[in-house]
Amino acid sequence: MIRNRLNSISVKLGAVWILLFMVLLMCIGSLLYMFFIRFYTENALSEQVQRNESYAAVLNDHFDQTTMAHVLLTESRTDNLLIVVDQFNTIKGASKAVESLPDDYRSDIIYHGQNKDRHGPVINSDWKNEPYFVTEAFVEDDGKTIGRIILLYPTEPIQSAIKTLRETFVGIAILAVVCSAVLIFLISGKIVQPLLRMIRITKQISEGRHDWDLGIRGSDEIAQLANAIRRMSANLQQYKEQRRQFLADISHELRTPLTYMKGYSEVLHLGLVQEKQDRDRYLQLLYHQSVQMQRLVEDLFELAHLEQDSFKLTLKRVSLDKIIHHALELMAGPLDQKNIALSYSPSPTPLYVEGDDRRLHQVIVNLLDNALKYTPSGGEIAVSTSQDGHLAIVQITDTGVGIPHEELPRIWERLYRVDKSRSRATGGTGLGLAICHEIIQLHHGSIAVESEEDKGSQFRVGIPLSR
Repeated sequence: MIRNRLNSISVKLGAVWILLFMVLLMCIGSLLYMFFIRFYTENALSEQVQRNESYAAVLNDHFDQTTMAHVLLTESRTDNLLIVVDQFNTIKGASKAVESLPDDYRSDIIYHGQNKDRHGPVINSDWKNEPYFVTEAFVEDDGKTIGRIILLYPTEPIQSAIKTLRETFVGIAILAVVCSAVLIFLISGKIVQPLLRMIRITKQISEGRHDWDLGIRGSDEIAQLANAIRRMSANLQQYKEQRRQFLADISHELRTPLTYMKGYSEVLHLGLVQEKQDRDRYLQLLYHQSVQMQRLVEDLFELAHLEQDSFKLTLKRVSLDKIIHHALELMAGPLDQKNIALSYSPSPTPLYVEGDDRRLHQVIVNLLDNALKYTPSGGEIAVSTSQDGHLAIVQITDTGVGIPHEELPRIWERLYRVDKSRSRATGGTGLGLAICHEIIQLHHGSIAVESEEDKGSQFRVGIPLSR
């Protein structure tokens, strides 16, 4: 449980944000820390140099014991140590006892800055390792150095202040990290919570449960993902329903001819039919039902083949008029037998399309066959071609029974029939229009239908013209 919690996306996201925040905080804190130290030490040194130079200015006018005593008295009230030496580096006076300084250290600072041409006013500015900031100023008379003033400023207050600053920075950083960690985990949890809910929902979808509500609204990326999951669930539910209906339909379509075939074959097998004419009629019925089953299976394989992503058309420049002429010649016999009048109005200009001539021929034949099945004897079927922009248009109009308006969106579904009993009587499998739809989609064309009950239907096919 703990391991799963640590592997959760909210913890990982929070850890990344905290790490980034800590890096940013350390960079900013380090810059501020160095800036403050530099400002504080330089300010202290600048102030010390100014004090030194002001004392030197006083002693330039009066380099005597009285003036020196006054200057030393002024500095004795502070924690600093002021030393006055002459041009021979002899100590003339000090604000405090110089014996408190180690001999080596005292000699070093006294002799260090005796050449004013080689050294600036700062002798020592190492606050980390040295006990004093050391600065000097020269006392001059008519351009000649007659002495020096050496001022020692303790670094212990600076070290203490910087230590306090460091501890403060660390404390603030820890507090900021803790507060930001809490805030980041709350925010990341709020961001990730919908994702975790989506994970649970997708598990439910995989288990076949679709009665859920994400409760996520808006237009951000998470809301878009939620909408995508809703659409996926709806599509899956529709697909499952279609699959269930398809299996039920295919079972029914196979059961009906099989029942007839079983009944007819039993009658023949048991010798219940004695007359040759009756036996021939039963054999004809068996043959008819077997042909019906064969057509159904062939259409199913055809549709499955067309729906495969790997299926490829053999596209080339073909004459649409030629394809239609071949289809009309093929259907002329059945149309005459049913006494249905056929008319054809070709486009004034020849139409050439980019397509698979065999598949397009199949579409035209299927549509004509569909019109033939549902047009009563004495009816009419009209075929026409025209051009609409970059599309070649084929229209097939019949005076058949028509299709109810509410049924029109579903006629492209596999095995769907408007009137199942009448369709079976006509010998249809319910797959012809689905096959036409798939073929036209593969040609990047369009197929649509307009229909009115008891008045007929008009199918309109658009196929891209050849360039």
